Parts: sequence; C-alpha cells; structure tokens
Amino acid sequence: MTACVVLAGGAGRRLGGVDKAAVVVGDASMLDRVLAAARPVADSLVVVGPSRATSVPGVRFVEEDAPGAGPVPAVAAGLDALAPVTDEDAIVLLAVDQPLLTTAAVEQLVARLGAADRPPAVAAAGPDGPNPLLAVYRAGALRAAGAAIGPDLAGVRAARLLPAGTVTVDLDASATTNVNRPADLARARALVRRAKSR
Repeated sequence: MTACVVLAGGAGRRLGGVDKAAVVVGDASMLDRVLAAARPVADSLVVVGPSRATSVPGVRFVEEDAPGAGPVPAVAAGLDALAPVTDEDAIVLLAVDQPLLTTAAVEQLVARLGAADRPPAVAAAGPDGPNPLLAVYRAGALRAAGAAIGPDLAGVRAARLLPAGTVTVDLDASATTNVNRPADLARARALVRRAKSR
C-alpha cells in the first residue's frame, strides 16, 4: 500500500498569516495542486489540518491534539489516521506549500523506495540536504523515528524523522518549489503562467 500524508496546518506567518492551503496558484489552491499530484499514486490520502473544500476525491482531514506544535506531531497524527499500515507500506509525506509538485515527481520517489536495495526512506534532495516533507518512508522506519524522538514531539524539526540510510533523489527544480514568502508565491505563479504559455 502507498498512502500520503499532506501537512496543511501551518499559520502561514511568512505569507502574512494567510491560509496557505487556500492560496491559489494558477487555477487551483495549493492544497488541490498537491493532492492532485499525489492522488494517482496514493491508495489513501490524509490531510493534517482544518477541513477545507477540495476537488480531489477521497481525502480525509484530521487534526493534531494541539495544532500548531510543528510538523512532527502533525506527521504522527497523519500516520495514526492511516492505521492499519504494515511496516513495509510506503508513506508519502508532503507539505501543502509545494504547489508545483507533479505526479511524476511523487512516482519517482516511490519507485526509488521500491528499488532492490530497499532504503528506509527516499527524499528529494534540497539545498540543505534531504527534504523530510517531500519524501517517502517505509511506515516502520517512520514509526521508529517518532519513537526515538520520544513523547514530546512539539517543536521538533522534521529532519529528525529521516532515518539513517535515507536516499536522496534530484527532482525537477520546479517540482520542489516551496512557497513560504510572497516572493516564492510570485515565482510559483510565474512558473505556472510560463508553462501554460508554451
């Protein structure tokens, strides 16, 4: 089984406090764009964050016990919502602020996880190393990472979820575009306009 957890509960402070999930890029919200990229790959889709309208079918929304405590508690809530999953199942972790993500990029990560060497996780290569929120994990490795952190997950950096042996993959640069600030949003919208004009 391949399941997907999309983190969509951030406050969007660097974007002026807007709901990032609802921000439109091209002709769709960032939430719909990320879900549409994941839907063909995922048997199950969970969004961690407030329930919102989406055009993508079969999405389940859940929230952490204490929203706003960071990505690691959100991942734990998403993983709990997917139960039951086996240790070998693939869990795709995505952030809602990746509006140019493509199905091909998600498929590339999932295919690498299924490679002969059986890595515990595969993540997109980023400027600061592997991106833990553009990655696919074996469910057992993700659970073990959470257990190693301990019961207090609030404020823990998402990079702590990456197990030893994580493989990185160079994805198309536009697919890894992350929208945190107004300049990022302007760039993402410009890239979508450019792609449509070709």
